[in-house]
Amino acid sequence: MAQSIPPLNALRAFEVTARLGTLARAADELCVTPSAVGHQVKNLEDWLGLRLFQVEGGARRLTFEGERLAQQLADAFGQINLACRALSRSRASTELHIHITPTFAIRWLVPRLGRFQALHPDISVHIATSARPIDFDRDDVYAAIQFGAGAWPGMTADLLFMEDVFPVCHPRLLSGDRPLTDPHDLAHHALLHTYHRRGDWARWLAAAGVPTSVVDPDQGQTFDLTTMALDAAEAGMGIAITREAQVRDALEAGRLAAPFRRDLLRGEGCYFVSREERRDDPPVTAFRDWLLAEAAVGR
Repeated sequence: MAQSIPPLNALRAFEVTARLGTLARAADELCVTPSAVGHQVKNLEDWLGLRLFQVEGGARRLTFEGERLAQQLADAFGQINLACRALSRSRASTELHIHITPTFAIRWLVPRLGRFQALHPDISVHIATSARPIDFDRDDVYAAIQFGAGAWPGMTADLLFMEDVFPVCHPRLLSGDRPLTDPHDLAHHALLHTYHRRGDWARWLAAAGVPTSVVDPDQGQTFDLTTMALDAAEAGMGIAITREAQVRDALEAGRLAAPFRRDLLRGEGCYFVSREERRDDPPVTAFRDWLLAEAAVGR
């Protein structure tokens, strides 16, 4: 009888390779040889009947199908990890498991996390990322950073900051043959979208008073993750739209520029969310207090 799912070893080998970028780094994490990892990835491609990686100039890049599968597998293995952690609550007093979107983790939290660890070296922070919304009833999550209106049943929410939503681009697009001096100039540039936030461009263009007859809010490229769209914007491939905290460091460093007013569209609030029964756990309290202090510095 044919297997209903691919071999788990092949799925794990692909997920680690996609996350780390090379067979050698994946092999180090899995404690096997690079050739063994490559063989497992090839087995998965054969089982699926499609290519998950393409090699260009010696560099290994995910195909479109590979990107989608990598994100879904990251979610799945993250849930397995959380389920296993839930069975060892005896270590909860020194561990914090937090759920967060990949882009906010990469571009805001992780660059600052060393400061928390310096203050609380006894607390081990475990971060699970997913672009999809959290289902607190289904997922074994007791702390998260979420964007929304601040109401999650059975949870307490502490507002870190409210965010504006605005376009960003490579600084060189502010001048040249098609300079971005007015929102209507977007008609001459590619818009970069994120799969889970496809409506942001339409909302922003409406707030800017740009009709769809001038700028099509659906044109351009779509990425699974906002951080991928921001990477494309930094490479000069088009104009991304994002929340302020996710690009604050890039704007200050000059890697990105905001060509228009930033206050045209108010986004959602960014909240630290925790289960009511876990709110006073020492690691949760310490992390919440630190987040609030970091957010105050940003404001």
